[in-house]
Amino acid sequence: MRLDLPHRPTTIVIIAALCVFSTQFGVTVITPLLGVWVAASEAPFLVAALIFSAFTMVSTPLNIPGGMLSDRWGRKPLIVAGLSLYALASALFPFSTEPYDWIFVRAVQGAGAGLFFPAITALLSEVTNSEDRGRALGVYNIGLGLGLAVGPASGGILFDKYGLYTPFFVCVVLALLSVVLVILLVTEPEERVIQRGRQLTLREYERRPLLLAGLIIFFGIGVAAIMGALFSPYALALEHLKLSASFIGVILSFMFLVFAVLQFGLTRVMQRLGALVLALTGLVLCAGGLLILYQASSVLELVLMSVLLGAGLGAVSLGTLTLATNVSGTIEGEQEERRGKVMGIYYTIFYAGLGGIPLVCGALSELVGARVLFLGYAVLLLVVMGVVWRLRMDKNYFSG
Repeated sequence: MRLDLPHRPTTIVIIAALCVFSTQFGVTVITPLLGVWVAASEAPFLVAALIFSAFTMVSTPLNIPGGMLSDRWGRKPLIVAGLSLYALASALFPFSTEPYDWIFVRAVQGAGAGLFFPAITALLSEVTNSEDRGRALGVYNIGLGLGLAVGPASGGILFDKYGLYTPFFVCVVLALLSVVLVILLVTEPEERVIQRGRQLTLREYERRPLLLAGLIIFFGIGVAAIMGALFSPYALALEHLKLSASFIGVILSFMFLVFAVLQFGLTRVMQRLGALVLALTGLVLCAGGLLILYQASSVLELVLMSVLLGAGLGAVSLGTLTLATNVSGTIEGEQEERRGKVMGIYYTIFYAGLGGIPLVCGALSELVGARVLFLGYAVLLLVVMGVVWRLRMDKNYFSG
């Protein structure tokens, strides 16, 4: 697979993919362990919920300030700081013995995300032009998807075979290796450093694509959130399928593997149809996956569901990221210093959906049941698609 970018941008894109892999591996490798620890501690429901949601509760309000700080101080300091917080959290986890300790450590991870993600994606928009950006973000998403897919299974295997400290040691090593690569091999564009600190606001015609990208990613990433929160108990309750917890984990990992593997194919689709159409297609695929889940009666249907959801989430992520980074890119030949702020807005919406939607859907599922909820959310995604299509502007602006 060729990226076909100049040498320095290619190096930065590959390092960005490795960095985002280490962050997602660090977050998801602990998920099987957290479930066991929470159950063993008999923590109240609210405390258990806080352990899982502390990450998004801290990262969400930090994304815009983190992005703006990267505009002022540079991308590298914020990327290094975010990765260092991931390493610190991983080092603290084995020594955390109480539920409230786990809340703190998850909050440290969330702080790392709030600093890291706006800065790394703003850097990618700086070192690529509009023609190359889709391919670069595809590589970045491969790292993200593989981290999400490999983390949970690796955490359980490493814990069972080598003990408590090994999964966290691997996380620390990956995060620190990423820090070293960024410090040694990433160079920021000189033009941006010269203009650092300028106070700029978005124009009206730039706000619209960012608004549409935010609307799509808020509800699109909600699919991943409700799958993480509701799919396991729902699938275990399907008595006619007799699924095991390990098989359910494989289904979820396979979904994110599909997310990663399809990125280059989705990039080619985006070059033909545009970023907005790709993102909307992702909503349709996610809706289709949820509809299959609504009436699933066989293991094959669950596998097909994971393929559709993985492809849909991949299309939503790549399309909306491209829209957001295009907004933060060069407009009419002016190099304007606002990329970090734009990406901070994007990731604020991203984490708001990731943290907020499962809470709302979890409460609704208590009233109507998870099965009906999947159907309702599929319909909601199609409604969102129609609203976004009605609100779209100049189609040329939304090209990949």
